[in-house]
Amino acid sequence: MARSTQSNISILIISIFFLIGLFKLFHLQIFNGEKYKNISKNNFLREATVPSARGIIYDRNGTKISYSKPIVSLYIKSNSIENLKILLENLKNTIVISENRIKNILQSNSKVSVSKRILVKKDLSINEIFEIETNFSNNQNLELMNDYLRVYPYKEVGSHFIGHLTSDDKKDKIYGSLFWNRKGAIGIESDKNSVLSGVEGSKFFFVNSLGNEVNVIDEKLTPTYPQKGQDVHTTIDIELQKLIYESMESFNGGVLVTSIETGEVLAIVSKPGFDPNLFSKPISKNQWKKLKNSKDNLFLNRVFYVTNPPGSIIKIITGLAGLEEKKVTKDTKFYCPGYTKVGNKRFRCWLKGGHGNVNLSKALTTSCDVYFYKLGLLLGIDKYSNWLDKFGVGKNISGLPYIQKKGTIPNRRFIEKSLNGNFYNGDMANVSIGQGYITLNVLQAHKIISLIANKGKFTGFNIYKNVKNNEIDEIKFNQENLIIIEQGLVGAINDRGGTGFFARDDGKLAGKTGTAQIISKESRLYGKGKFKNHGWFSAYYPYNNPKIAITVFAENGESGGKAGGPIIKKIVSFYKQQYIQDNANKF
Repeated sequence: MARSTQSNISILIISIFFLIGLFKLFHLQIFNGEKYKNISKNNFLREATVPSARGIIYDRNGTKISYSKPIVSLYIKSNSIENLKILLENLKNTIVISENRIKNILQSNSKVSVSKRILVKKDLSINEIFEIETNFSNNQNLELMNDYLRVYPYKEVGSHFIGHLTSDDKKDKIYGSLFWNRKGAIGIESDKNSVLSGVEGSKFFFVNSLGNEVNVIDEKLTPTYPQKGQDVHTTIDIELQKLIYESMESFNGGVLVTSIETGEVLAIVSKPGFDPNLFSKPISKNQWKKLKNSKDNLFLNRVFYVTNPPGSIIKIITGLAGLEEKKVTKDTKFYCPGYTKVGNKRFRCWLKGGHGNVNLSKALTTSCDVYFYKLGLLLGIDKYSNWLDKFGVGKNISGLPYIQKKGTIPNRRFIEKSLNGNFYNGDMANVSIGQGYITLNVLQAHKIISLIANKGKFTGFNIYKNVKNNEIDEIKFNQENLIIIEQGLVGAINDRGGTGFFARDDGKLAGKTGTAQIISKESRLYGKGKFKNHGWFSAYYPYNNPKIAITVFAENGESGGKAGGPIIKKIVSFYKQQYIQDNANKF
């Protein structure tokens, strides 16, 4: 009896499963038979990527300085070079395609596979899209694809600090060589790439063995929507950036403008620049070679990655170190007849005939070389290199997303390693006026003037809005000594005989000019010819309540005053109009 009951239960369970199977089979064949018939015959499920827009980069005033533009591009899918030729011939009568472009497409795709997607033309006009949709609507080998093209409206003006894009090999393997999936190569585009990059969406469709899409609907395949990348807000004033770039006119170099109180960067200009729009899409080998081999070194960031002797701007540190180490006082005078002898060699002052008797402030105002030769020798290299180190010379300065070249200071380690321990009085005299074994970049020169303007405090530099600086330095020195230095810096621009008179404006600018010699003062070609000396000019405004610091480096500018003075004057004028007269609290 028990066995009979168990057998009946087993038969019942088997019957239930059999009925369920029959019902599923009936449902598949009767209700969904046509659907799955369409899917089954050599049809394949495909996933298509829906591009996402990269985030926007803004300047401090909300102006777009890098953004992604939605575009439609035309691609060809072809399984033979013959079909490719026919399609291109038909297309050139519908949209504008040059014969040269057709030739390049055929040459670079001589071996075409069925899965190969070939770009014919990017960023089609509305009329071109209409013509293709109208005349080629049934052609399965033509594909109109949505994409995003990165746009840099200010071109060369912001190229080094904004950066540009490059191909992302990993994404290209997955999604194909589309413009939206390129990644940041340098600058902000690289530093904030993970923030700026969006998240792609997806949609699904079926294709047959010929690669043609078939009309099949599957409710289980849910598309995902793309997510735009996050926006980045910078501290840069792009109009100031543009003004500086245009003001540099015929010479190359670098300019940095920052807020003294916050460290926010208002402008980072490196000239010459390049057009970053060229890298928003794949660039040809010939075009890349031409850019890379340019004699002007277009990709060299002259604010961070070029180091040179600082010339007379280093006299700020020489003078302050002399006061702090009690080698001179404000009343100490040295006589300058136009030269001084160090050993058996004459070391010339830039002014033939000399400056006469000068104290420290006057020596800074007139940039008297003889005064600082003598002061440097009193200091000695160990004390002097210690003060260079305090001001950040020869060091990387954190806070900005750019590779830096540190330059050198002739400290004891450098002397032993690079000079076999040999460092002479003549070397010391040269270093004390910013020549010889000392080099720095624009960023380091800018830190020097920022520390002086901010009475020994340095809040660090930053390029992103609402970001707190992590680097806070402070140099302890006698504020009375700082007043002596400042008197010389104010005089350099505003007094008769000051070397910075080209920047003179309303009497409130303080600064120091410098000339980095690449031609000896003894040379008959001094300051002449194609390879003129480099010019430096560091300043702050207004000296009685400093708000901004400015540093200009001019390659072959002959002198800092002549090359940098007019630029600084324009920067101050812009600042007064935009940040003071308009009562705009933009810091």
